[in-house]
Amino acid sequence: MKDEVFFNRIEKIRGKMYAIAYSYFYSESMAVDMVDEAVYKGYLKKKSLKEEAYFETWMIRILMNLCCTHYKKAKRHRSFEEYVVDHEPSSEFSTERMELIDAVSHLPDDYRKVISLKYFGEYSTAEIADMLNIPMGTVGTRVRKALALLKDELGGDES
Repeated sequence: MKDEVFFNRIEKIRGKMYAIAYSYFYSESMAVDMVDEAVYKGYLKKKSLKEEAYFETWMIRILMNLCCTHYKKAKRHRSFEEYVVDHEPSSEFSTERMELIDAVSHLPDDYRKVISLKYFGEYSTAEIADMLNIPMGTVGTRVRKALALLKDELGGDES
């Protein structure tokens, strides 16, 4: 893949990548750092991508792995709140969205991944199953369980 093609394709998915990274850290600077690091790693390993049709899936996997690694390190070394220094909502994010992102950050890892991909990355169940190497039924189950947990945490009794 030529450099120009690589960066053109990155520009098309950068918004999704940012939304996914933001859903992990609810920090603009961390989200930008994770996207930049994922792009850098992807660029260095672009020759290892066997089929260009899977470029987006491949880049999202790189990003998710980075986010998971950094998220786990943050929780292990200090409190998550100390790790995230600029968690003030940006003009792009409403208070409700920030509450949702905060609630998502408290989900178990498997649930957080599928919710981030489905609602922040706007991927289909089939795409998520492919990205995470799990059956589509498992994706659906995790989404339902995660939504139930989010409803409980956010006090969503009203139907």
